Amino acid sequence: MTAEIKKILVVDDDPQVHKMLSTVLTVKNCQVDYAPDGFSALNQIELNSPDLVVLDIMMPEMSGIELCRKIRENTKNKKVLILMLSAKDSQSDRITGLQYGADDYVTKPFHVSTLVHKIEYMLNKTEK
Repeated sequence: MTAEIKKILVVDDDPQVHKMLSTVLTVKNCQVDYAPDGFSALNQIELNSPDLVVLDIMMPEMSGIELCRKIRENTKNKKVLILMLSAKDSQSDRITGLQYGADDYVTKPFHVSTLVHKIEYMLNKTEK
């Protein structure tokens, strides 16, 4: 990644996911913010325009699928990358996530290094 600071928003009702990704990505020149639910995430996206959203599917009140749809409905967010993160591992779950606008899909449990590599790849790909 270039020297420009990349903004990443982690949306997950498990704060440990944010803590883990923040620890690893901060040293890679990323600003990592956290939203525990979809409504908080929409507010943060509006205020901070992240480069990438790491989005859990199974959350209370608003699912990650619904949040993904809402992000994509706003034309201002067309360039925001979305990486779905879910314990749901079926082919239909993956397809649904991609159909609603996710750029990629990773299943839980995941290896941190693999997820970080995927995030770096997605961010680098958009720079070209």
